[in-house]
Amino acid sequence: MMRLLLASTLIHVAAALVPPSTTKAHTYRPSTHSTKGRICQNSSPPTNWELGERTRVKLVPGAQPKKLRKKQRRSRSPMLYPCETENGEECWLHVPAGQSHLSERKDEIHAYVTEVDVDDAEGDILVLSPTRSEQTDRAPVSGPPHGGRLLDKLAKNDPIEGTVLRMLTKDVALVACRGVYRKAASGYRRQAAVLREASDLAVGDTVNCYVRLVEKSSGRLTVSRERVDTGSLRKERVAARLRKQIKRGTLAPGKQRVATVVNYVGDFLQVDAGGILADIDAPDEEDFSEGDRIMVRIESVDEQALTATLSYVGLDELEEGLEE
Repeated sequence: MMRLLLASTLIHVAAALVPPSTTKAHTYRPSTHSTKGRICQNSSPPTNWELGERTRVKLVPGAQPKKLRKKQRRSRSPMLYPCETENGEECWLHVPAGQSHLSERKDEIHAYVTEVDVDDAEGDILVLSPTRSEQTDRAPVSGPPHGGRLLDKLAKNDPIEGTVLRMLTKDVALVACRGVYRKAASGYRRQAAVLREASDLAVGDTVNCYVRLVEKSSGRLTVSRERVDTGSLRKERVAARLRKQIKRGTLAPGKQRVATVVNYVGDFLQVDAGGILADIDAPDEEDFSEGDRIMVRIESVDEQALTATLSYVGLDELEEGLEE
C-alpha cells in the first residue's frame, strides 16, 4: 500500500514539472476545405494573425514553389512561394498568374493575410497575397532600353501602344504601355495606364492610344483612344469645378464674385466670372478695357447648362453692403 501511494505521489510531481511548451500548442480545428496557403511547419501557431492584416514578407532564396491548384493541367495556376514574415514565421506567398516577376524580388514585399488555418498533415497554414500596389507594379528593369520614354517626358497626344492587362470596370481597362517607363526607388519600371471607354476590349488586346493626362507626382497615366482636344479638356475641368460650386452653394443667386472683362462692345461687357461667360450691361460714364477686374452679382443659375445671369455691382453698392 505504501509503495502504491509513493508511486502515485511521484507521478503527480513529475507531471507538475513538465514545461508548459510541451502541452498542446493550439486549439485550432483543422479546416474541412482544401489547403491553399502557406505552411508554417516550424513556427509558432498563427493565433495573432487576422484576415486582411498587412505585413511584409521576404522570399526564401532557392526554395521551390508549388502550384495552388494541382489538378489543372496546362493552366496558369497561381504559384505558392516559400517566404518568411517580418516576425520570422515561415509561410507561402500566393503569387497571381501573370505576376511571376514578384518571385525574383530580393527585397521585402508588402502583403496581407488571406487565410489562417491549421492542417493535421502539413502543419499551421498562413496565407498571404501581395497588395494591389505590388501586383500592379511592372517588373523593374535596369534602365529604359533604346527608344524607351520616361513618364515625366510625355506630352499630351503622344502616341502609345497599349496591351490590356485587366478590366478595372466594364468600360475601364488597365493597359501596359509599350516602351514607357517611370523612375522608381528600385530602378526603372514599366508604366501602366488607365484607358476609359474600353468596353469592347478584352485582356491581351493591343490598342493604339494617346496621352491624355500625366500625373508626375503620383506616377499615374491616363490615355484615350482618340487625340485630346486641349480646349475640350479645359472645358471639362471648368464644368467639374462649377458643379462643385453649385453643390456647395457658392454659385447661387445673390452671391457676388470677381469677374474679368473679356471684351467691351457698345453697351455690354463680356466677362469671365470664374468659368461663367456672360454679357452684362455696362454702367454709364465708366470706361473699361480688356483685363479689368470688376464685381458682379449672380442673378440666376441654370444648373443643367452651367450658365448664369450676371449683373454689375458698382462701388456704391459695395459700400452699402459693408455698412449693413
